[in-house]
Amino acid sequence: MITLFRIATFLSALISTILSVYVYTKRDKSPSLKFLSGLMIANMVYATSYLFEISAPVRAELIFFLNLEYTGIVFIPVFWVLIAWTYQPDHTKNNHDLVRKLRRLYIIPIITIIFIWTNRWHHLMYRSIDIEFVLPITLLKVDRGIGFWIVNGMMLLLFLIGTGRMIYNLITAKSGQRRHYLLLTLASLPPFTSYLVVLTQSVPHKLDLNPIAFAISGLLIYWGITNMQLFHMVPIAEHMVVDAMHDAMIVLDTKGELIESNKQAHSLFAEENTTFIGMPIDELNPELSSILSKMDPAADVEITLPKTGERRTFTVSHSPIADKRNRVRAHLFLLHDVTIVRKYVLELEHTASSDGLTGLLNHRHFMERANEEVRRVEEIGSGQFSLIMFDLDHFKAINDTHGHSAGDMVLQQIGRMTREFANPDDLCARYGGEEFIMLLMDTPLDEAYAAASSLCSIIRDTPFEFEGRELMITASFGVSSFSPESGEPWEVALNRADTALYEAKAAGRNCVKTQPG
Repeated sequence: MITLFRIATFLSALISTILSVYVYTKRDKSPSLKFLSGLMIANMVYATSYLFEISAPVRAELIFFLNLEYTGIVFIPVFWVLIAWTYQPDHTKNNHDLVRKLRRLYIIPIITIIFIWTNRWHHLMYRSIDIEFVLPITLLKVDRGIGFWIVNGMMLLLFLIGTGRMIYNLITAKSGQRRHYLLLTLASLPPFTSYLVVLTQSVPHKLDLNPIAFAISGLLIYWGITNMQLFHMVPIAEHMVVDAMHDAMIVLDTKGELIESNKQAHSLFAEENTTFIGMPIDELNPELSSILSKMDPAADVEITLPKTGERRTFTVSHSPIADKRNRVRAHLFLLHDVTIVRKYVLELEHTASSDGLTGLLNHRHFMERANEEVRRVEEIGSGQFSLIMFDLDHFKAINDTHGHSAGDMVLQQIGRMTREFANPDDLCARYGGEEFIMLLMDTPLDEAYAAASSLCSIIRDTPFEFEGRELMITASFGVSSFSPESGEPWEVALNRADTALYEAKAAGRNCVKTQPG
C-alpha cells in the first residue's frame, strides 16, 4: 500500500538521485564539489536502499537493503569532513597534502561496510533482525549490539568534526564568504537533527527520517550553487592562467564585494591581505570603486596605486556575468595598464607638435592652436588676444662668425627664456629660422606692447656664453591684437604683427613696434 511516508521517501530518493547526478557533472569546478558529489551519491544509495527496505516483503531482502543502506550511510560523514576542510572559496590554492591525508579517512567506511555485511557471523552490529507488520510498510525490529554504537558513535564524531570545522570557517571567514559557510552549516542541521532523533528512537514506529532530511539539505545546497555561486571556485590551473594575464582582473558580485581577482589587481588594493575575497571594493580602493561603479568607465582612467602613490593610466572594460536565466550575478572588469603607451603617444605628439631645437611649438601646431583660440573667442563673441612676433638681429652673422653650434645654442636659450617669460596659457612657437611668435591669451594691445618691451630688454641684457666667449644678442619685435568684434579675420592681425616687426628692423632693430587694428 502507498503511504505518505513511502511517497516522502520516494521523493527523497528521487531528489537525491537527481542532485547526485547534477553535482557529479559539476565536480571538476572545485575540489569540494568532488566530495559533495560523493556525499550526494552516498545519500542516493542510502535513500534508495531505504525505500526498498520499507517495501521488502521478506526478511532476507530487508537485511540486504539494510546492509546496502549502510554502504551509503558510512561514507556521508567522511565526505562531510572533506568538504569542510577543502571548501575555502577565499583561497586560490588548495592544500593537497592535507587533502591527501584526510582521504585516509576512507578506511573507516570501508572497514565498517565489511563489519556490517559480516554481521550474521559475529552479531556485533545487530544481535537479531526481524520484521514488524504493524503498518502498511515494512519496519525493522532489531536488537542493537555493541558494534552498532561504535559504528554510529564514529559517524557522529566525524559529523561533529566536519560541522565544527564549518562553524570555525563561518566565524573566521571574510564577510563576503560567511553566507556560504552559513548556508552549509544550516544544511547540516536537518540530517544531524534527524540522525539524533532516529538514533534515540524518538520517532513513532522507529521510522528513519534521515533520507528526507538529507534531501532537504541537498535542496538547500542546490539553491546555494545556483543562486550564491556556492562551490564556485576557480581551479588552480585556471588561476595560473588568470595570474599570468598582463591585465588586472576584478570580479565583483552585485553588492560590490570581490569574488575573484588576480595578482595584477592586488597592486590596486590598499589592504595588505593574503586574500581579498569577500571584501567590498570601496574598502580596497575607494577611487577604483568610484570608477567601477559607473559600470561604463571612460576609455582611459587614471588610478593612484595605494601602496606607492604612483599614478597609472588604465583602459577599463566591463562585462556583466549572467546566469542561465540571464540574471546578472557578477561583473567582470579588466584593467589594461597603458601608462607607458600613453607616455609614448604624448612624446610622439609633442615631437610632432614642437620644434626639436627649442622645445617650443612648431609653426604648424601654433597655427592649429591659434585657430582653436580664434574659434573660442568668436563663439562667445567677445574677448581678444595679442600677437608678439620677434626676430633675432644679425643672427646670420652669429652663424657665420661662431658656427652653427653657437647659433643653435642661442636659439635654445631664446626658446627657454620665452617659455619662462610667458604665462602658462600663452602659446609660444618658433615661427621659422630665428623668428619667434607668441599668442598672449586675453591680453589687450597695450599690455602686449609692455610685455614685448620687457622681453626685448631681457634678451638685450642677457649675455649668451659660447666656448668662453660672450655673445650679445638683440631682437626686433612687432605687436598686434585680434578681437572678433573687429569683424576681420585673425590672419589680418598676424600680418600686422609681421609688418610691425619689419618696421622695428627698419627703425634700427632692438626695439618694439605695434600695428593697431
